[in-house]
Order: sequence, then structure tokens, then C-alpha cells
Amino acid sequence: MRVYHFSIRRLWWAGPLVTLLALVSTLCFYWITRGLGERYYLTLGGPSRPAGLMPLSLIVIPTACAAIGATGLFALLLRFSRAPLPPFLSIAAMALLVSFGAPLSLTGDTTLTTKLLLAAMQILACLVIVLGLLVFTRTKR
Repeated sequence: MRVYHFSIRRLWWAGPLVTLLALVSTLCFYWITRGLGERYYLTLGGPSRPAGLMPLSLIVIPTACAAIGATGLFALLLRFSRAPLPPFLSIAAMALLVSFGAPLSLTGDTTLTTKLLLAAMQILACLVIVLGLLVFTRTKR
């Protein structure tokens, strides 16, 4: 069994880097799928309002908050836990599952394709954030 060691000192640059990588990857996913024909129409403000194009702030703000939160959680686990990896991965998996509630509960004119692509975008962001933090903070011992 391999034992991995992580450096809390590397989080000062790994956290912002992972946040930037997650933002770039989700925005590229958005633009690629837009180019392939997805409209990303959402009904915002209630079912009586007409559907409109999803603002980019609905991608940027949650992705940045997730990356910052994951960095903070990982820092706390590195500081106070002897084995930070299992709880970090468990909490990240649970947060991903809970986050599926947002796109899948959209109503109105939002298509199933849009909902599934938003869920795929969340999976992409989660993978970039978690793997980025693990790779960039891992040390050799």
C-alpha cells in the first residue's frame, strides 16, 4: 500500500492555480459545447419568465467557490489529520453528488441535454480541483 505525503506549504500557489485551471476547463467546456450547438437556455427567476441564455457568472462563481472551499478543506485536513486523503476524497465525492441537485432541478424550458451538460461540467470541475490539489501538493518522502 502506498502512503502519499502532501505539503501544506504548497497550497499557497496550488490553490489559486487549481482555481484558475478549473475555471479555464469549465469555460472551455461551455464554449466547445456552445460551438457544437448547445443553447444553454435557462429559465431564471421562475417558470413564468421566458428562458434566456445562461450567464457565465453561473459557471465562474460556483466553480471558484468550489475550488476555494476545497483548498481550505484540504488545508485543514493537512493540518489536523494524520491521514488527510480519505476524508478529503469522501467529502469531495459527497459535495459533487449534492451539487447535482442544482442543474437537475431546473424547470421550465431547460432541456435535458442542458441539464446533463451542466452536470458533466460539474464533474469536470471536481476532477480538475481534486486531482490538481493532490498532484500539486504531493511530496516525495
